[in-house]
Formats: sequence, structure tokens, C-alpha cells
Amino acid sequence: MNIAWLTPEVVYPPVGGRNGVYNRIVQLSKYNDIYLFSIAYNEEELHSQAEMEKYCKEIHLYNRSDNKKLVLLKSLTKPFSVASRTRTDLQHDLERTIKEKKIDIVIDDFPNMSLNLLKIDLGHTYCTLNLHNTEYLRMRDMSKVETISRMKRVMYYLESYRLEAYENKIYSSGLFKSVTFFSAEDQAFFIKHWKKSKAKTELFPLGANKPSSIQEFKNRKKLLFVGRLDEVAVPNVEAAIWLANKVFPRILEKIPDAELIIAGANPCDRVNDLASKNITIIPNYKTLDDIYSKTDYVVLPLLSGGGVKGKLLEAAAYKKIIISTPHGVEGTKFSNDSVYIASDENSFANACIEALVKPELRKAEKAYSLFEEYYDWDSIGKKYYEFLQKEVIENRKV
Repeated sequence: MNIAWLTPEVVYPPVGGRNGVYNRIVQLSKYNDIYLFSIAYNEEELHSQAEMEKYCKEIHLYNRSDNKKLVLLKSLTKPFSVASRTRTDLQHDLERTIKEKKIDIVIDDFPNMSLNLLKIDLGHTYCTLNLHNTEYLRMRDMSKVETISRMKRVMYYLESYRLEAYENKIYSSGLFKSVTFFSAEDQAFFIKHWKKSKAKTELFPLGANKPSSIQEFKNRKKLLFVGRLDEVAVPNVEAAIWLANKVFPRILEKIPDAELIIAGANPCDRVNDLASKNITIIPNYKTLDDIYSKTDYVVLPLLSGGGVKGKLLEAAAYKKIIISTPHGVEGTKFSNDSVYIASDENSFANACIEALVKPELRKAEKAYSLFEEYYDWDSIGKKYYEFLQKEVIENRKV
């Protein structure tokens, strides 16, 4: 099949929410020709996508920052995350590609790209949406994080209601024949909340790739937090700050030689400032093997943010002991028998101390077995392709 694929940000490197998009593209490129349309945050990102040429026939990139005044003007009538991604040049290129390349299916990652589709002639092209989380709820969730400034929290709160109205418009438009989800909870919410949508819903969970090798447990007193760390990744930045300032000092009181490693792409100043004798910041690590080889323990101190967390699945695939907040495991099959779960700074610190002092290796074994059964990308990718192929064939009959 010929696939036009829309993403709200560049796909490479596959950090944060990009992980699911990147791996789905890798999997579907085995069977299809992919034409990628992505929004870059800046000029630098426009020149960082050579890796995607391995998987895509064509790559079309657009700079989100190239006309800020126009974006601000558009944001008076629509959510900013939508206004900054709705572009006439993208619409023109996409419509031309659909006609010239005889596109069979348009895949849209995230609804904030969807307005571009409503503004062009799609003909009878099948359209599907990958819904990573419920966008307006994620925004409303962020408005409750106390470490974020009051002004930003108010902005997130107000923007969440504009997003809710926008999402209602998109889902009731009949644009999408199907919507796919990473979590059963998001799927159930969609069915219950967006009753006007006629789209078929299917669950294809976020996955992880099986490591080439897994280290033996060495009980090193090091905690690892992995994630995108620039100012765009608000939930990760706030999690790192909460972990370093509120939780880790309590751990050091009981285990003075404990260490914390915070690793991820493009750490902002607020993250870099957390570095100390016992806290190491590792920017832009080369491979997952490199970073996961440094420890036996992975922490997910997430206080906000929706959707399934790729960092949870990666940690399980590497057979690490995992300590997480409820946010870190939501939408998955992971629970207390496979992960230490704690919600506030006291209980989270105590869970880390318990794991470091008396580790339950059976939790890591259980987490790994869940990864193998439900979250391996090769298996997920094949099922996703078979679903789309069947849908396109049925669409041609109509």
C-alpha cells in the first residue's frame, strides 16, 4: 500500500511520544511505501531526519516556528497546538501526493494535525487516526501540577477546554474511518465520551524492541530516569525536578551512597541545574543499550501526562526493577506484582529504598514476561498492518 503519514513533530530521534510513531513507521515500512509529513520545531530539526530516509519514500518537513505572528493570529480561533500545525503548504503538498502517488491510506498521528485533512480533497482515501492519549485531558492534567508556574497552569486549563471543543469537532466530522489506541482505557473513554464518532476503534499497544542482550542483576545502588528533557516535554521535566528535589533527598538519608541518573534528549537548564555529587545528567545518550547498562533500577516519577509510557516498556524489556507512580503504568497490564507503585514523595522514596535494600527480582521477571506477551514491536506491527490492509480493501468495496 501507499501511505501518507502525518506527524505533529519530527519522528527522529524516537524519544518520548515519538517512540510509538517511529516504531510503527519502521514496522509498516516492511510492507508499504510511506510518504511522511512532519512538523519541525525549528530550523535545526529540518535537517535531522536523514535516518527516516531508510523507511520513507518521501519526507516533507515544515518549520513550526517560521511564521509566529500568523500562528498567534490563528490561535485566536483555535487551540495553539492546532494553529501551529495547520499549514496551507502542507495541505497543498499532501493533496498533490494523494493524487500523484495514488495514496491508499492517510495515517494521522495526533488530532492536532487533523484540520489539515478537513481542508483538502481526500477523494475516497481511507483515513485513520492514531490516538496516543486524550489530548484535552492531558492538558487539563498538566494544569494541576504544582511545580508549574501558576500562570502556565491557568493557560493549560483554559487551553484544555478549547482542545475539548476542537476534538469534538474532529471526531464528529466523519473524517476518520478508524481510530487506534495505545491503551484500553483511552479506547473506552473515546467510545463513551465521543458518542457522535462513527469510527471503528482498535487497540494496538505501544511497544518496545527486544534488546540484543540483557545484563545480569548486579544490585548497583543507582536509579535511572529516562525521557525527553527539553522544555517541550513538560511532564518529564517536572518529574525530574520532583524526583531530584523532593524524593531523592529522602532516599539519601537512608542510603547515602545511592545515585540518581537522569538521561534524555536535549536537557533544559532546569534539568541540568539538578546535577550534584549524587545526581548525574546524561544528555543525548547514543543507544538504549548504553543507558540501560548503567543500572538495575528504573524510576518513572511521572505526575502528569497521558498515554502509555514507552520508558516503562523499555525498562521491562531490559528486565530492570521498576519503581513508578500510577501515571507511569496507566493504560498497561503492569501492576504491583510487576512494578513498585507509589504516588506521593514519601511513599515513592520508601518504595525506592525498599527496592534498593531488598530487591524483589520476581517483579522484574514478571514485567519482562508481560513485555514478551503483549508489548513486542514485531508482533504489534504485523497485527497493525493486517488491520489496515483489511480496512483499505473493505473501503474500496464501498
